[in-house]
Amino acid sequence: MQKQLCRQRIDEIYAGPHNSRIPRGTRTLADSLILLEHSPVYTNGRRNHGVLSVDEITRLRKLGCDYVETNRGGEITFHGPGQLVAYPNLYLKDHHLGTKCYVKGLEHTIVEACARLGIDADVVDGFPGVWVSHTQKVAALGTHVQKYVTSHGFALNCTTDMKWFDEIVPCGLEGRSATSLASVLARQGRSEVDSSIGAVLPTVIDSFKAVFGCDVLPLEEVSPETYAMIRQLLE
Repeated sequence: MQKQLCRQRIDEIYAGPHNSRIPRGTRTLADSLILLEHSPVYTNGRRNHGVLSVDEITRLRKLGCDYVETNRGGEITFHGPGQLVAYPNLYLKDHHLGTKCYVKGLEHTIVEACARLGIDADVVDGFPGVWVSHTQKVAALGTHVQKYVTSHGFALNCTTDMKWFDEIVPCGLEGRSATSLASVLARQGRSEVDSSIGAVLPTVIDSFKAVFGCDVLPLEEVSPETYAMIRQLLE
């Protein structure tokens, strides 16, 4: 779905003479922020296409989990119940952003959201994602940018069952592990704080708005055409 959406956006944005950009106000399709919860699936990044053996893929699928190779950056990770996944589909030039600044913005969105929940999280140089310690990652990050149009994004472990991560080396980082907001809150003695996706979602949206300096509104109101296209692609 993301590949098709990006292709449609690129085709429209560069529909001017000699593949030049057309003005923002004349485009039909708009930026979107897709927020969802996946069924259990292990995904791998573009650098690892074909790396896993057939036996290993079969083993993972026997756990009750799908396996998909994607065009995002990064290595193998898990998506599933209790995890909030965000797929921003943005045209970066409209926001005066380069790829590096965009990626930092995604990381700081999660850091800000964690801070609002009373959790101290940060980035670690050389290790993508957001960490609550030097060895525990609470959110994974993997993006793809083509002609300044973004796809993929981040995955924040809210109440995710960590057993799924025990079956892999998350993001290819030996000696480091994944954790969840619920686990961190429990260690703080704050288990009563609701860390479900439904409770965390508004905080993540507010943090995204603050970091990127934008509004986040229902897509069907902002761009019915984009909303209809995404619905069609999902079907």
